[in-house]
Amino acid sequence: MSKQNLTNGKVSLGNKLAFACGDIFGGGSFNIINFLFTPFLTLVVGIPMVWLAPILLLTKIWDGIIDPIIGRITDGTTPGKFGKRRKYMLIFAPLVLVFLILLFFPWNLITESVLLKCVFVVIIYMLYATAQSFVLIPYYSHASEMTDNFTERNNTNAVRLAFSIASSTICVAVPGMIASPSKGDDGKCYILMAVIFGTIFMVSILITALFSREQIVTPPVKTKFSLKEFLRPLKVKTYRQYLGMQMCSSMAMAMMSSFFFTFCDFYIRRLSYQQVTLNADLGRFPIATVAAAMMFVAQIIALPIYLKIIKAKSKRFAYITGCIVWMVVVAFMWLLPAEGKVEVVNGSVQTVEGAPNWLIIIFGLLLGLGIGGTVFVPHSSFGDVCDVGELYFGERTEGAFSGITNFLNTTAQAIGLAIPPAIIGLAGYVETQYVTEEQFKLIQETGKVIINGKDFGLLSNFKQTIGNGSVQLLPVSQPDGAQLALRICFIVLPIVIMGIAIFIASRYKLTSDLQKRIVEANARTDKDSDEFKQLREELLGQL
Repeated sequence: MSKQNLTNGKVSLGNKLAFACGDIFGGGSFNIINFLFTPFLTLVVGIPMVWLAPILLLTKIWDGIIDPIIGRITDGTTPGKFGKRRKYMLIFAPLVLVFLILLFFPWNLITESVLLKCVFVVIIYMLYATAQSFVLIPYYSHASEMTDNFTERNNTNAVRLAFSIASSTICVAVPGMIASPSKGDDGKCYILMAVIFGTIFMVSILITALFSREQIVTPPVKTKFSLKEFLRPLKVKTYRQYLGMQMCSSMAMAMMSSFFFTFCDFYIRRLSYQQVTLNADLGRFPIATVAAAMMFVAQIIALPIYLKIIKAKSKRFAYITGCIVWMVVVAFMWLLPAEGKVEVVNGSVQTVEGAPNWLIIIFGLLLGLGIGGTVFVPHSSFGDVCDVGELYFGERTEGAFSGITNFLNTTAQAIGLAIPPAIIGLAGYVETQYVTEEQFKLIQETGKVIINGKDFGLLSNFKQTIGNGSVQLLPVSQPDGAQLALRICFIVLPIVIMGIAIFIASRYKLTSDLQKRIVEANARTDKDSDEFKQLREELLGQL
């Protein structure tokens, strides 16, 4: 291992900022997809909710399969002008723009066949995932090469995470203003949204590729791909614990984010959503967008708090604190009253207003404070785990660690994304329907949306938009069973996952002092001596 331009491991502010720009794409793109993709596919493209489970699972499995391959490719690359990793970011940045546009292309403009729509979505998602992985796996490996100083690594990753969270906040609030199922333009607004944010992501990646500089430069490590080599990082106990914490956070976050807007629109604010969707002139406060944005603002606020907790206690303590806050907040969210209509004496109907906007925003802020710890600790711990891996194996292979991390983390996201659609779809969730004008006339006569023998409910529960040779029937409400399933997937499942995360984190023993001793041991030149072997066994034994 060699180092360049070291000043006690210090990373200049300019270098930190250039490095952090890459996570504008990392944080922002994930949240555009997590928050908007499910409503886009079900309420614009018209793909049934239950079909999303295999679609998301299949595409995420592909993403996971290619990750370790890409990791080994970058490990085996000879360092050059753009290091071992940044050259790949440079090459694939433009493809991120192209495939993001295609990912949000409304395939309902091309075909009415649900099967063809699913095929198009799967193929494009795989292409997008490939381009994304060729950017993010080198980027995450690049993170551990910025410095080996424990404090500087935390500070560098804090700047990076601040950029990521700021991007996430913008990408939760703004894209939904540009693109929405209720706009009634057959989804063309999603193309505009993808062009704008795809361009921003491409530029941010190029900034990192061109202007950030790594301090740790390692020679190429070429290994033949095999299942044994792929699984090798799992031999390190500290890595398994780190991986468990990250997978739990990713799974719970995937469940929550993919149905955040759906939970608010079809449960918490179900009456106002219905009224405004049917009559756009009414207008309403965008509580889902504001609460989601506040959730990410709170994560930025939480960064210095968790840095202090890590300094005073440990990363383990900080992570467990975040888990507990997350669990308590979402548990109380089960008690939030939703809008509704209640039949009272003499057949009159009383409207229940539901939880006030300010209370929902406070819950968003508190939820963000909890999530901040569960996100920051794994982000800042990857380099530490690679240090342990170097001591364990005698060589530094961030790409191998990054590859299997992304594979298993992506698998966790896939599970988190696939389980809720299956549950909610089976509970009776209704997606957007596209019918011909002749079919629509028959539906108008009966007042019930019956398509190919399947009953989707009353026509009054749908917004009707005529255009492009067909009629779009956009649901403005969901059955009681689907609403209950939404609450279970949004609240109960994340609580269970965070409980598992706390159990795993309680066994994580890598502290700042121990990490410093490991870095010093890795820098020694007498690694064949009995003294070093004894020291190695002692350090690994403490983990």
